[in-house]
Amino acid sequence: MKAFSFLAASLLGFAQVYACPTGTMAGAGQVDGKSICFVEGSYLNTNLVLTPDTAWVLKGDVRIGGDKKDVSTLTLEAGTVVYGSPQSFITITRDSKIFVNGTQNKPVVFTALERVNPAAGYWGGLVITGNARINNCSTAVCEGFIEGVASDQAPKYGGSNDDDSSGSIQYMRVEYAGYTFGTDSELNSITFYGVGRGTIVENIEAYKGADDGIELFGGTVNLKYIVSIDNDDDGFDWDQGWSGAAQYIYIVLENASEKDPNGIEGDNFKDNNIATPRSNPILSNVTIVAKGSNPKLLNGMMLRRGTGAQIYNAIVSGSFQNCLNIDDEETFKNGGVVNGETVQQTGLVMQNTILQCNNVSILEDVAKDLWSITKWFNEANRNNFVMLASEKILEEAMPIEGSAALDTGMTPPEDGLPGNFEFDGVDYVGAFSPVENDWTEGWTVK
Repeated sequence: MKAFSFLAASLLGFAQVYACPTGTMAGAGQVDGKSICFVEGSYLNTNLVLTPDTAWVLKGDVRIGGDKKDVSTLTLEAGTVVYGSPQSFITITRDSKIFVNGTQNKPVVFTALERVNPAAGYWGGLVITGNARINNCSTAVCEGFIEGVASDQAPKYGGSNDDDSSGSIQYMRVEYAGYTFGTDSELNSITFYGVGRGTIVENIEAYKGADDGIELFGGTVNLKYIVSIDNDDDGFDWDQGWSGAAQYIYIVLENASEKDPNGIEGDNFKDNNIATPRSNPILSNVTIVAKGSNPKLLNGMMLRRGTGAQIYNAIVSGSFQNCLNIDDEETFKNGGVVNGETVQQTGLVMQNTILQCNNVSILEDVAKDLWSITKWFNEANRNNFVMLASEKILEEAMPIEGSAALDTGMTPPEDGLPGNFEFDGVDYVGAFSPVENDWTEGWTVK
């Protein structure tokens, strides 16, 4: 691929200026053989369509819409590539919408402008804000400000409309994103802030980003076919009351460099573990793999800070220090009550799940826990299994013939399903079935 530099662009300033649509600015030179249009600043009252024949380059803090005013739309056609320059990121503001119309063979890609040797954190990432409920404040209608921008300038998120729609996303990959602006002020590859369940999200990948691959701050958005590969911190993270559903999640951690990377990190709210609405997503068909021997890889799944969760048909495998960890008193209180020798599952449910980690431990039990994680996981009638690392069940992410992951799955209960979401019926554990085509082919990088 051809490298691009702004010096080269300036030297080519005499070249014919490319015709860019209203709301963008032509740039000299090319990226990957395509003429450049810069997308810069806030675009209000704009219906912007990005096409695959142009190199769309983000500059700075790009916002689509004006937070519940000057409502705008951003549409990306199949095969479109958007290039993030350093410190750039793009935000879909409340009431505005994004329509990513990728296909399996022509995904929409957000990537780094650096084409020779891109690295995690080169640019900011994609931020979507919505009007669904969050729990990080005590007002009747709770609102917050996104991370990575000074609060007096940052876009808002949250509200009271759990059915809110921010558009639809189909077949999208975000690469080398997650720019860090300062301590506890960073962007992820893909961030959903208070996004409602009227939004369609299917087939998205976060690849080699800094901080988390995909993070959800509250909201009710549902997701299907999620891939998070080799991000520096958590693969999939929720906080502030997310109560959506997700099916088919594939997470790989390998070179993570943050202090406490987890495959899944689930929180309710750090400053108030019992804040409502309570985080309580429903997940099914999850495969989480730790590759290599990175000592920083902490937990396949970390559930903490009062979260609830209903998790079905999951596999955690590889060199995590713990396959599963549960922390904080309010998480245990929310998750279950001790009744004699049993732990009655309430806010935390885990069924038809396989743990197979080969590092320090499978389940972390400590004296201060209100109940034993091991006892809770192994309770009868939950069809959960702890397996030795020597008992091979996967080849990469796919279950091998005769695997314990086959013919042991279940369809999650319909009770409590958010909105009109429906789980596909499955008879296998993990994100993949060996008798079906690999749903990641054609549009992901692994």
